[in-house]
Amino acid sequence: MLVLPDDIKIFSVKEQCSVTAQVVRLTRSLAKTKIDGTWWKIPLSSNIKEEEDHHWVWRKSVGQHRNNLKWEAVAVQSSGGDVEGAILYRIDAKSQIAEGEGAVFVDLLATAPRNRPWVVSSPDYRGVGAVLLLVAVRQSYLLGLGGRVWLNSLPSERTRKFYRKQGFQVIFENDDGTIGYELPSNRAEQWLKNEGYLR
Repeated sequence: MLVLPDDIKIFSVKEQCSVTAQVVRLTRSLAKTKIDGTWWKIPLSSNIKEEEDHHWVWRKSVGQHRNNLKWEAVAVQSSGGDVEGAILYRIDAKSQIAEGEGAVFVDLLATAPRNRPWVVSSPDYRGVGAVLLLVAVRQSYLLGLGGRVWLNSLPSERTRKFYRKQGFQVIFENDDGTIGYELPSNRAEQWLKNEGYLR
């Protein structure tokens, strides 16, 4: 069973301080109205079609797994009700670096385009992607998987820096350019301690 954290903090660029947000289950209805129906309908300063997730249909992805207990869909919702980021992951994966151990596999992860500084000149929030990853890490830990999480990502320097900062290791590089990253259990536990989830 998914155990969501209490209120979390994300950084408001406009207010220049941390503000409270909610981590909520992502339903098809919420995905349809607050992601698919709004994320790409804002004035943007760059070509949005170059964003790797521009074609993702979140309501479809959530709907495909809605009755499968091995999949979880989660979103960060700001105080105004907007979805600032979302993640879809499964809890029955195998670790790529710890033989015989389980892990959480992240299938989809994205922040709203309005929160991407390379897309808009003044993003609304920072830290949403890290909060979502931490939800997956926490779930992995609570399930006895040691906090291990792995995923595939495109090979941009921006994503390399992001995952490296969170403690992920490169586990493979595919011919198509995608890179596999995994967060080992020792780094996961340290992250959870730093965030106050472990003592």
